[in-house]
Amino acid sequence: MGYVEELLASNEHIVYRTRKHWIAPLFATVSGTLLTIGGIVALTGRLFVDGGFLDGLFLWGGILALLIGLALLAKAFVVWWSEEYVVTNHKVMKVSGILKKTAEGSALEKINDITISQSLLGRWLEYGTLTVLTAADESNLHYTAMREPMDFRKQILDQKQEFEAGDARSIAEAVRQSAPAAPAAPAEPAGPSAEDITATIERLAALRASGAITAEEFEAKKAELLGRL
Repeated sequence: MGYVEELLASNEHIVYRTRKHWIAPLFATVSGTLLTIGGIVALTGRLFVDGGFLDGLFLWGGILALLIGLALLAKAFVVWWSEEYVVTNHKVMKVSGILKKTAEGSALEKINDITISQSLLGRWLEYGTLTVLTAADESNLHYTAMREPMDFRKQILDQKQEFEAGDARSIAEAVRQSAPAAPAAPAEPAGPSAEDITATIERLAALRASGAITAEEFEAKKAELLGRL
């Protein structure tokens, strides 16, 4: 069992996992990228000089720049490989580190919205910056150079919608089971049934996930509907 699996609750499972785009290490160490390119250019430049001082400068300078650049890039790629981004049926989280592991994230019910920002290059290579907006501003999750951010966003919103629909059904079922049997009474106009209220809450959860209503409006309407049970 991997480290990510050990973090899950007994009734929790992974539905989607990914890493940042392969271009992320290049952005993480711009100096390493430039030194590597400079080293290659310097070694290639030896082909256009006739020996002497410039030949030695291009040779040893190019080798030094290439070695340092490759070392920085290797470190950046190790960090990139050690980071995983996971969506479960309960939460979204980032797990990072090699020897010292760190896990951070947010429960699905605390997520208010998800924004994506992509440059022209990002749309071409399918990466972008993804920000998960939570109930507390200080806990917003900001992921740069995320691979296929649209898919990651869709998975989060799909699981959030399913979680809220299941939560609504659980609440309605618990209320229905705990309600005492009512004595026979003269027939009155029937109010909404528990099934109707549950279906309405599920539709409201879908509207909240799509951004049609706010989290506050959803909670207020849900409380009103549950009060009718």
